[in-house]
Amino acid sequence: MTTSGEEPQERPTPRPGSYGEIAPGVPKYGQYAPAGWEPPQQVGDAKNASTPPSTLSSATAYPGYQGPLQGKPTAAGAHLAPPKTVLVSIRLIQLAGVLQLLSTLAIALVLFVPSLRDVAVNTLQAATAGDPAIAALYQDPAMMNALLYTAFVLSVLASVLYLYLAKKIRRGANWARITSMVLALISLLALGQPNVLAIIQIALGVIAVILLFRSPGKEFFVSHKAHRP
Repeated sequence: MTTSGEEPQERPTPRPGSYGEIAPGVPKYGQYAPAGWEPPQQVGDAKNASTPPSTLSSATAYPGYQGPLQGKPTAAGAHLAPPKTVLVSIRLIQLAGVLQLLSTLAIALVLFVPSLRDVAVNTLQAATAGDPAIAALYQDPAMMNALLYTAFVLSVLASVLYLYLAKKIRRGANWARITSMVLALISLLALGQPNVLAIIQIALGVIAVILLFRSPGKEFFVSHKAHRP
């Protein structure tokens, strides 16, 4: 509707991609397509590009298919979880590490408490009375200090090593299992000492290593090695 003196305005020509247009050449929403209408080339190509589900390959054709899940689905990485025997081995190694920490504490007390130091020196001298050369080493204060400090440092390192190996064994590190076996064999050389604490500690390590190299422990490490990139 126009008033006098005004000319009717022309409607703007629709441009491709305007509101309500699906694609250039496609009827707008709410409009009927004329008889004999064919979709433009790009629309037909997009329709033909979609693959119907009936043409897809079956699941058995894809690599890695292991059949349908039976029962409840297993958690991801459940086959890499440590079995019970490995968990027992880890506890034994950790307990041996705690005993080593107690030995470290005992050496520290001998180092810094003069009365305990005198008792330790007298005990060592009495134990080596049959060997004058070794007894003379214990009578030298400088040599005694060097021996005690060396024993303290080695005991701290051994305590840390026990706990570190237990952590790596839980993660399936095969090198940690082999290292534990080597250390257990070396520790057998100390069985001749009349030290009950050391004998218990050595026994814990040997039992732990035996469990690690028996089934299902050895399969646990093989599985981790196979899944490691």
